[in-house]
Amino acid sequence: MDMNELLRRDLIRLIGLGGAGLMVGAGPALGQAKTPFRMDETNAIHFMAGHFMPRFLTKPIEWEFKQFATSGQGRVAAFMRGAVDGIMTSWTYLVQIAFNQLPGTCLAGMAGGGSRLLVPANSAIKSFEELRGKRVGVVEFSFQDIQFIYACKRKGIDAFKDLTRVNLSSPAGVVAGMTSARVDACTIFEPYGSILMIEHGAKMISNLGDDSFGISNGGLYVHNDFIRKYPELTQDIVDATVKATDFVTKDKGAWIARAQQFTGQTEAVAKLAIDNCTPSLDIPIDTIRKISTAMYDAGIHNRDVADVIDKFIDYRFLEKSTGKTKEQLGFKS
Repeated sequence: MDMNELLRRDLIRLIGLGGAGLMVGAGPALGQAKTPFRMDETNAIHFMAGHFMPRFLTKPIEWEFKQFATSGQGRVAAFMRGAVDGIMTSWTYLVQIAFNQLPGTCLAGMAGGGSRLLVPANSAIKSFEELRGKRVGVVEFSFQDIQFIYACKRKGIDAFKDLTRVNLSSPAGVVAGMTSARVDACTIFEPYGSILMIEHGAKMISNLGDDSFGISNGGLYVHNDFIRKYPELTQDIVDATVKATDFVTKDKGAWIARAQQFTGQTEAVAKLAIDNCTPSLDIPIDTIRKISTAMYDAGIHNRDVADVIDKFIDYRFLEKSTGKTKEQLGFKS
């Protein structure tokens, strides 16, 4: 698909990008009464397949993108107060939904990769072990931070005692901390990691996934009220998720163009960021259980919900969309 077609399809988004978000409907559904579906829009490049979902809808759905925050915490808060019907965010927030027994269900995986552990251009640090005694910039208890804590533990390092954690509060804060030499390393997600590498020469020590829970990052969560009231529309949304994920996997040019359009980054930054991402539809329950336990061990939660996380996942829609069994999609008893 060329850039002109991409821009034509997304023109309505550019017109209505303000607080009202984006209203989009699928071609086959035009002229029919439509059911609203409000999706939180994220600028995380590993979740950018979600930006293409509206074009693959076949049912009468009035799709609206809304923006609330760069953090998963803000997305979950908007989700729970009824400001959106769906969110795309990391597995840590599925654990949070389960911990607080919130009315949300994971229906599909989406993101893979998108994380980095970086050091400045002039750093001599080349491994986790050399981080002992150093200052590491984090967005405290973000997914990348939890990946880092767990990776350190696997390598015999206590991330709370063997190094100094510097909470820089936001991805922009992490970039500032690295460029001002406030920290000796950082954990970050895309495109901020690639910005540091392209524009400031930062070097990658790890993609964090390979050293922690694996490459799978997060998924699509839909409010239980919407699922219960509109099961056919829910199926269409999951179908669109599968098609959009396949689309960005096969058409990296469209993915790069959307990343540039939405984040304002250069083609070089967008391409490097996308090279660090691996979309995944699977819902790997063992991975999510490990994340739950890691969050408990880190003191984020006062109980581990690994044994009940399956109650907040529904594989049936994804099974129908993909023709795979839930075991093939990541379920284990």
